[in-house]
Amino acid sequence: MNASVRTRQLSAAAAAEDPGAFPVGLPAQAFGSNSSIEASFCFGPFEFFPRRRCLFRAGQRVQLGGKSIDLLTVLAERRGEVVGKKELFARVWPGIIVDSGALRFQIAALRKALGEEMGDDGHIKTVSGRGYCLIATRDRPRSLEAPPPATEICSTPQLPAPVEGMIGRDDAVRGISGLLKTNRLVTVHGPGGVGKTAVAVAVAHAEASSFAGDVHFLDLGPVASAHRLPDVIAAGFGLPHQSIDPLPALLNHLEDRHALLVLDCCDHLIEPVSVIIERILHRAPQVSILATSREMLSVNGEHVYRLSGLAYPSDEAADRSAEGILAFDAPRLFANHVVANGYDIEITEADALLAADICRKLDGLALAIKIAAARVPSFGFPQVASSLQSGSWLRWLGQRTASPRHQTMAAAIDWSYDLLCEEERAAMRRLSVCQGLLTLDDVCDALRGTLQSRSDSLQIVGMLVAKSLISFETTEGGGRYRLPNLIRSYTLEKVSSPRSMPVTA
Repeated sequence: MNASVRTRQLSAAAAAEDPGAFPVGLPAQAFGSNSSIEASFCFGPFEFFPRRRCLFRAGQRVQLGGKSIDLLTVLAERRGEVVGKKELFARVWPGIIVDSGALRFQIAALRKALGEEMGDDGHIKTVSGRGYCLIATRDRPRSLEAPPPATEICSTPQLPAPVEGMIGRDDAVRGISGLLKTNRLVTVHGPGGVGKTAVAVAVAHAEASSFAGDVHFLDLGPVASAHRLPDVIAAGFGLPHQSIDPLPALLNHLEDRHALLVLDCCDHLIEPVSVIIERILHRAPQVSILATSREMLSVNGEHVYRLSGLAYPSDEAADRSAEGILAFDAPRLFANHVVANGYDIEITEADALLAADICRKLDGLALAIKIAAARVPSFGFPQVASSLQSGSWLRWLGQRTASPRHQTMAAAIDWSYDLLCEEERAAMRRLSVCQGLLTLDDVCDALRGTLQSRSDSLQIVGMLVAKSLISFETTEGGGRYRLPNLIRSYTLEKVSSPRSMPVTA
């Protein structure tokens, strides 16, 4: 595996300041009373330092994601022994219900990092029906005041931690990673709350080794004005503040870098972001960019990956058992978050049917599913399902620490609606009274009187599709349009109350 060419000396002071959290399952006593001594585990050309959460191969640091490190820590602690799947789930995902695919994914990621893509021929062995085993040769204490065997350690830019227990996005992560191998600009495009950021973060971690750790994540959501954008991007690469235009210095800095730049939440700054992206791609031929946006960038060389909601069963599905319903990603995510929020009653078949109905009404959007699931322990499945008949649920509060635009679904849609021109808003309000799938002629007929001509209608519809506010679906009879359920509920509230909805609990 390639290591980073950008390195720094690990000083004793740096090691003391950032020793890392104690790994899963290893108490402080495991390292002895002398805090300057750290155990390391050796296997083949690798040496693993669980306390610092870092792995080296022949003196070069190996890039690993957080869960891969947790998994390796448990296996290293029990080196030579088979660790059962049940224990691995409890130790690596404490308090979270995940399916066996998550464990297989992390085992595969760890094996890939170790260069063991063929599986059991390497250091991690699969014991059928029991679990996994790490073949490690020895452990030895090492002073924290002396650097690990490598004299230099790669400096990895910080990435947000991957979302715990992400469901149904493995294909998207693999697909986007594949696109980045042949396209220098990939945009993850989709409506608010669908999970674009979570997928982009997962891709960034998956691709870290391909860019030798030179991966940078920038959340542009808090950037309010276009003139601050170059400063923010430059600061993300550690460049000092410039009193004049920082863009030339940024381009010089990137010119010879082989790096991945992840620009999250581009839609509110779509034009200035697009200009900067084009200049970076032109000037820095080895830099790739992964963007997330509710609106396509429309930049030369852009490859768009459309991220849809999670899969859910149709209301006519043949298999209506709880097991059959929870085989779909959206109801499984819903059930997992119901349990995570303290619901300790067995989920019945009737509950599973209601969960499927809720997920359909929420268009499979991960954010909406998590917000609705958090209400079940307080109100039950039937009450949550019936509450979706009105628009009041749009103001249910979600995760307290989320960004303001993700704390409620009303806020998530506000973010898009507030960027529309008045003609686009008028078209949204008019289309909100239409139900089901519409042909293009149906849409133009509905907008007659709201817009001056069919040509105007076509232009506005195209813009709303590009901004993820109208969905375009291919059917046997050709293309069909519809307002997603969430957008329709939100816009109907706008029709009944012209004032903006308050974003409160």
